Amino acid sequence: MSVLAAVIALAAGVSSGQAPAPAQAPAAPEKKEGWKTEINAGLNLTRGNSKTLLVNGGLLAEYKRNENELRLGLQGAYGESALTGNNASNKTEQTTIQNAKGTADYRRLFSERDYGYANGELMHDEIAGIDYRLIMGPGAGRYFVKSDLQKLTAEAGLAYVRQRREGDINNTANLRVAQRYEINPLKGSKIWEAFELLPALNDFSNFFANFEIGAEAAIAADLSLRIVLQDQYNNQPPQDKDKNDVQLIAGVAYKL
Repeated sequence: MSVLAAVIALAAGVSSGQAPAPAQAPAAPEKKEGWKTEINAGLNLTRGNSKTLLVNGGLLAEYKRNENELRLGLQGAYGESALTGNNASNKTEQTTIQNAKGTADYRRLFSERDYGYANGELMHDEIAGIDYRLIMGPGAGRYFVKSDLQKLTAEAGLAYVRQRREGDINNTANLRVAQRYEINPLKGSKIWEAFELLPALNDFSNFFANFEIGAEAAIAADLSLRIVLQDQYNNQPPQDKDKNDVQLIAGVAYKL
């Protein structure tokens, strides 16, 4: 009966010269906010006159909803090498890289561009003589550029640093200034750079800095090629260690 009633009403409208109301197009689905997760990995392996192994991997998870933004990261690398030829004077395998780092960064937006943050980092680097380094603290930041194409942020705050280097433990209160820029020139691809400086408040000559620049290029819907250059500088390193550590990491990334 409901179908018959609709037909009669439509006929009555046409006979009276009134055009039926146009059907409304379905509303576009709202853009959902939530988790975005990506894993990455790389491998370098040789056999023959030399025996080398280098593996690296990581996980990045980002959450955005309303005024809350959360960024979680894990990364690590391990490498070893040895000479294997008949004339090799030393065939003992040596560890050439062994590091790991976990990060957490929470932001609470006060306006479209301004926010407060609390972040933390725990890292280990066997070759650099860092048994562990813990960094955590609050601060404030601002999006100087914020669009779908590109983002530019700058931050300033305080940080508590506790580290054990070759058995010695020390604690410092540090100033933290940081900056990050990211651009998405093509769908599924991005280029980014980030810089962080942490001088001790009681001695500005006691500082360390982190720099990173990287790029991803999509080769499939959820798969990308990835290359990252990382530079970690410590102005007062452990004894017999260099101030600068540079890593060039290449591999693939998969979006979950």
